[in-house]
Amino acid sequence: MMNVLGVLVPIFGLILIGWFLKRIRLLNDWLVGAINNYVYYIGISVITFISLHDTSTSVLLDPGIYILNLVPMLLTAGIAYVVAKMLKLPKDMSAVFIVCAFYGNTGYIGFPLNVFVQGKSSLNTAAFISTLYTIVVFTLGVYILRRNTSEPVEAGKLHKLPIIWAALLGILLSWLTIPELVRMPLELISDSTSPLALLATGAMAEGAALKADLKNIGILSAIKLALAPALVAFTGLLLGSTGVIYKTSLLEAATPVAVTNSVLASQFKMREEFASHAVIISTALFAISLAIILTFI
Repeated sequence: MMNVLGVLVPIFGLILIGWFLKRIRLLNDWLVGAINNYVYYIGISVITFISLHDTSTSVLLDPGIYILNLVPMLLTAGIAYVVAKMLKLPKDMSAVFIVCAFYGNTGYIGFPLNVFVQGKSSLNTAAFISTLYTIVVFTLGVYILRRNTSEPVEAGKLHKLPIIWAALLGILLSWLTIPELVRMPLELISDSTSPLALLATGAMAEGAALKADLKNIGILSAIKLALAPALVAFTGLLLGSTGVIYKTSLLEAATPVAVTNSVLASQFKMREEFASHAVIISTALFAISLAIILTFI
């Protein structure tokens, strides 16, 4: 029980602090935007670069890490498609529903979650898995959204994402030793990213109107928070997976709906409010689902 609280309290404590600071206006919209830009464009990119630079080739070439993450991700998307059909959702909402179901907050919440559960050494694996999720959402996810919108095709281009370039640079430069004078400031940026990401998550939730489609968001949250990690656990059982790769894959799959989904929905002008409410509600429910998952790992 203490181990579970040791993870839940710092993560949700920082989220609540972010919510409170925004509530009392110590964090205004401009500052929240600046923190978000720092975390997304600098912090997560730096973590990804360092982590993939330091990740051994044996991990990058391990087929198990791809199977453990890509197969459950695609199965989740397929199940979400079937459920959306059963719910008779409109085409645009169905597209957003599917993307929200398989793409979780693997960076803002996934990185600090893995650090609290497994230690900082797990960031290497978490960054690589998060990059896999990002590639899928900006290929398959964007394709799903694009088929159901009249927005121009240039929206959501993969090559414009800093995390993709950071990942490529990290892998390509892995044979070079990073000088200590360069690594030290990069490590400081890395250390600052997780708490700021959690504060920003809480701040973005403050003031959001929750006149939401609770039925469909509840079903979506069940798929994202319960089904997605269950599929990873089942795949891991079939593969006989254990250790850091398995635990990190499970924790990343368990994260709530990603903020990026509401950004994509906004780009394609498709049910942005639904996506935003899904982020907030699934993040609140994540406290319950995470407590359950932590008792089994």
